[in-house]
Parts: sequence; C-alpha cells; structure tokens
Amino acid sequence: MEPVRFVLCVHNHQPVGNFDHVIEDAYQRAYLPFLEVLERHPGIAWVLHNSGCLWEWFEEHHPEYIDRIAREVREGRIELLAGGFYEPVLPACTREDRRGQITRMRDYLERRFGVTPRGMWLTERVWEPDLPVDLAAAGITHLPIDDTQLHQVGVSPESVRGPFLTESSGQRVHLFPALMSLRYKIPYAEPEAVAEFLADPFPGGGTGLAVYADDGEKFGVWPGTHKRIYTGRWLDRFLTAVEQASGIVTTTFERELATTEAESLVYLPAGSYAEMGAWSLPPDFQERLARARETLEREGLETEARLFLRGGFWRNFFARYPESSWMHMRTLEASTRCRTFRSAMKRAAWEKARDHFWRAQCNCAYWHGVFGGLYLPHLRHGIYAELIRGEADLARSLHGRRSFVASRSADLDVDGHDEIVLENEAQVLFVDPNKGGRLVEWDDRAAAINLVNVLSRRPEYYHREVREPAEAAEETADTIHTAVRAKEAGLRELLTYDWYERAALTDRFFDERPDPERLVCAEVRELGDFVDQPYLYELAENEEEITLRLVREGGLWRHGTRQPLRVEKVLRLRAGLRGFEVAYRYRNLSASPLQAVAAVETHLNLLAAQAADRFLVIDGQKASPPILGASGAAQAVTWIALVDGWHNWHVRLSADRPVDFVRHPVRTVSLSEAGAESNDQGLALLFCLPLDLGPGEEETFGLRLAVSDGLPELRGRRGAAVGKRGRASPASPRKGGPSRGAMSRGAAGR
Repeated sequence: MEPVRFVLCVHNHQPVGNFDHVIEDAYQRAYLPFLEVLERHPGIAWVLHNSGCLWEWFEEHHPEYIDRIAREVREGRIELLAGGFYEPVLPACTREDRRGQITRMRDYLERRFGVTPRGMWLTERVWEPDLPVDLAAAGITHLPIDDTQLHQVGVSPESVRGPFLTESSGQRVHLFPALMSLRYKIPYAEPEAVAEFLADPFPGGGTGLAVYADDGEKFGVWPGTHKRIYTGRWLDRFLTAVEQASGIVTTTFERELATTEAESLVYLPAGSYAEMGAWSLPPDFQERLARARETLEREGLETEARLFLRGGFWRNFFARYPESSWMHMRTLEASTRCRTFRSAMKRAAWEKARDHFWRAQCNCAYWHGVFGGLYLPHLRHGIYAELIRGEADLARSLHGRRSFVASRSADLDVDGHDEIVLENEAQVLFVDPNKGGRLVEWDDRAAAINLVNVLSRRPEYYHREVREPAEAAEETADTIHTAVRAKEAGLRELLTYDWYERAALTDRFFDERPDPERLVCAEVRELGDFVDQPYLYELAENEEEITLRLVREGGLWRHGTRQPLRVEKVLRLRAGLRGFEVAYRYRNLSASPLQAVAAVETHLNLLAAQAADRFLVIDGQKASPPILGASGAAQAVTWIALVDGWHNWHVRLSADRPVDFVRHPVRTVSLSEAGAESNDQGLALLFCLPLDLGPGEEETFGLRLAVSDGLPELRGRRGAAVGKRGRASPASPRKGGPSRGAMSRGAAGR
C-alpha cells in the first residue's frame, strides 16, 4: 500500500504593535528552536509561512535566522508560503489591498530567497466565495484551509484525502484541507501516537494526503509547550517517528500539485475554522452552540456535531465590538483616500503612506478569541499609530509644512449618519454628532497616538467561568481550549458591563457629584438623555479656525417626569496648535427650577496605566495615588495632566473655573492562552459642574485640551518625580512588564 503523504505546515506571526521583547521571547522559545530541530532532520520536507510583520522583525533583529531559512529553501526542504504581507483578514480588505498585500509578500520572498511562491497562508482561514478572483490575479494557485470548512458543504471526512478545486468567475485555486484532528493531537498527544495516527489518519482506512497547518507559537510559546517540546524532546521524537515509519512520507503543497489531481470541485460558504465560528457569536449564542454540541455528543453524534454545527461569521466581530468596527472602517477609508493621492505624490512617499495603512490592516487587534486581541490596548495602539502616521504623510503632501485647518464629513462607521473630522497639522478630531456629539477619536500626530483608545466593558462567554471557576487544569492540558484559569485575583469583581460606548466629551447628568467607585460598578443613576442621543450640528471654517457647534434639546428625568434642558457645546480648533477648546452652554427650557450636576466625561489612554512613569497631576501636584490605573476625586480643580514620563510628554485638561473632578479606570476581563486577566482600557475623567438654573437661565463652562512635550509644572517640588527609563516598558499594560501569554500572539490559537 502506498504511504500516507504528510504536509507539516507552520504559520508564525506577531502583531503590529507588539513589544520587541515579547517577540524576542517567542523567537527564543519557539521560532529558533523549532528551526534547529528541523535542521537536525534534513529528510523532513515542510512548509513555512512567516507573516511580513515577522520577516521585517527578523531582518532587523535576527537576520541570521533568515539566512538559515534561505539555506533550507535552496536545498529544497522548505516551501515558503506567501499571504497578505501584514497579515490582514483578506475578505475585510478592498480588492486592491488584497492583491497589493499578496504581491508585496511574493516580491519580498522572491527578492530575499529567490523563489516566487504560488501558495499562501490565508489569515485565520477566513474564506469568502469571491476570493479566488483576487488570489489568482495575485499569482496564487493554492492554500491550506480547515477540513471542517469542506465538511460544511457535504465533503465527508472519509473523502478529505487531497486537494480540492474551487473557483469564482472562472478563476480557480486549489484548497488543501488541514485536519482538525491533527491540530488537537500536535503537540499534545505522545509523538509516537501521533505518528501512528498519521500512518492511518482517514476514516475507513486507505491512503492520501494528511495536512497539518497551525500556529508555530504552539511549539514553545503556549503554556507548558516549550518544556514539553524541547526539554522533553517532543518534536525531535515525533520527527524521528515519522522518518522511521514506512507508511508516512513528508511532502509539500507544491510537490502535491505537480503529482496529484484535485479530488473534486467545491464551493465554500463564508467561514473559517470551527473555533472561530464559535468566537464570532455573541456570548448567549456561544452558550447555546456549546449546549447543542454537548447534546449531540451525549447522543453519540460527535461526528455530526463537527459536520453541521458551524457557528458564526468572522465579520460579526465588527458588529459585536463597535471599537473594532471603527478601526476597520477608518482603515478602509484611509486606504481608499490614499489611492486618490497617488498621482499627486512622489512614488516613494506614496508607498510609505500606503504601507502604514497596510500595517493598520493587521488582523489581531480587530477580534478576540482565546488570545487577547482587541482587548489588548497596545495592539489597538499599534493600529492607530500606523493610521496616524499614514494620514500625516498624506496631509504633508497636500499642505506641505505650513499650518492649516481642514474639515470633512463622512459616514465612517457606516451607521447612516456622518461623522465630522476636524484637522490641523498637529492633530485630528473625529466627532460623532448622532451618538451624543462625542469625540470618538483624538489623534496626536507627533506622538502617533489616538488618545481616546478606550474599550467598553462587555460580557463574554467565558466570564461565566470567571464567576464560577472550575477546577484548575494542568498546565500541560490537551489544548489551550480548557477550563478558564484566573491569572490574577479579583477578576470576579471586575465583571461589570457598560450600557454606553465610552468616548470623550460625553455629556452626563447626576443628582450629585458621582462617587468614583459607584461609577466603576455602574451604580450611579443617569438623569439625562444625552449620552448616546443625536445632536444637531453646524460647521464654520476659515483659514485659521474651525468651529463645530453641537446642540441637543434633551432633558433630565426624575420620577417619570422629564425636565427639558438644552446643551450646546462648541469645539474650536485653530491652525498651529496641538490642542483644542470646547465651550458648553446649559439652558433650562422648563418653567421650573433645575438642579443637577453636569459632568463632562472624557476617556484617555496613555497605556501602561500601572507603571510609575505614567501618572496624574492635579493643579500642579501628583495625585494620590498617582498612577493612571487608580480611582479618585478632588474638589476645586482647575487643571489636570496625564503624564507619559517614559516618552516625556503630557495631556493637559484645563477648566475655566474650579470644579469637582472624578476619575476611575476602565478595566476589562479578557482571555489569553494562559488564562483570564484584567486589562486597563483607559482612564475616565469627569469634570463636574453644579447646575442651579431658574426657568430660562443659562450656565456656561469651558475646557481646553492640549498635548505638550515635556512635563507639567509641579508645585512645591524641585523636579518631576517620574519613573526612570527602564523601570517600565514603554507601553506595558501592568507594572513589571507584560504578560508573555497575553501578548505573544494577537491572532487566535487553535
């Protein structure tokens, strides 16, 4: 009998925005030792995909790794796969960007390794039926997908023994199904048992092609795997068992295409691997899907559960998380605008801006599964940093180095209502009149940071296990898809959820100055109907200044009675300044006195909220406690400053009179491959103004928000007591450095 042909395909990736020391750790624990083991087994043919993000990092930090890969390629042991260079989910990109990113990767591999790959890695195996047109146009002939994607269209497990063909508009590609069963055996089952399975992997017996295609990080980065794979020699033993097995021969996709006919023609629906289908569902539907699978398995229908229960659709992450949708739509619009500048810019300058937008398409910060993903502020920061740098390049091409102001309106979040964009050479403001007249993004170009990088608190399916933890699983459990471990104490107390989307310049009203701890627990009664309701707006602009006037005639509700109140806020952005002003006017429209506390709520995120070199200053003195991850309140405050001592700049918010001030951190509970953990998503800052208005009376209030280099003045001190360089990572989410498990991958693990 002919031997089973085995493809060992490994995909390595690190997100845009990840820390160098985290990637270095992954290199030392997984990428390098994996290559070293494979070098000791020259008879094993294998397939490698490194994302463009990683290739660039290797070029800068470990070019010797690339040289070693090049030797393996020259000697015919490795097939290199292309893909979208910066690891985008291709269906979420424009057609031009799909083709452009793939071409960029193929050009890099040809230049660096002397090969022009025809195969590619499909990011997170997210497939949509129109992809073959763009893949074929970019020179791609084949790619691996999950075998469960074939099962969904009636291809039985017994029939998954080789490549399949699919097409769109007559453009075809070959699909190589990777066995889900192998993903769960490698590297968790004993190596000899995996080799024994590989010798007879198909239901009903017989020979064919068995494909393993999964993340390289599970070979050393995932919990317990480095010890198991390298200290315990799992990988070496497995490869030896494969070499010694007479019924297994290793091969590559390219070799298979040259010698093997496609099994049949298939048409796949939009989808991905099975776990992604579950993660993309809302929490209650994830629970219902899990119950349905358990029911079928109890009835002895485990195979049917795998075949027919597919879960949801990757793009639904944009619906589940408005913050993800906003980043996605911003990136789409920025990339589209970039193309309109092509003829007006020098080629090198245009390609530099375009590459920033391509980096911003890196998938990891847009969704969340068993890795932190969207929940990791530094990954979102990485996306925004690329967007801001690219848009700054475009602005310089249009306006040169001179001061300017500009505005535009566009439905950026595709909700049927325009957002307003205010811009000068130093910053960009994105205002959503339809949802509370809020400032949803504030980009500082010098620091390349979106200061309003906040994530609202929402329920997740795994939160039920945080509330009622199961017995702890062993570190070397079968996979990372096991009972949720708590990486830190106190997570249960953080499971409070927001009723609104957090942003800046949100208008809130209370009976009295809110207590910060009650705000954290969402126990403060909201009086007004302004937070997420529409405002009318007028825009005025000249060469020196833009004024955006937002007005809502809403009301305050008490005991079922509505008392009408008019809120007007005017944003003023001037040319040449690294800040802006907002002027409020409150008018009692009722025939009776109105008493309340008006609170202007703004969220800012300087990252590293627990680090000593990120701190809060109130009226010239360090707050107590000073860190940006703490709650507090103060009276008669005229200005505050959020300080980034690591990068030596700060954000200052100044009121036009002394007012009460309240702050509290926004902390979420998310999942990483090492367990559940908390993440600081930003600091809520509330300037509280008491209103005591007779019928028809008005009250005004003004704020100025600005970014400055250096440190703010500190009264009564000889100098600013900031943390020294080296004490905290520049964007570390907690004191003592980042968690390796939470940040080693922003992509999903299987």
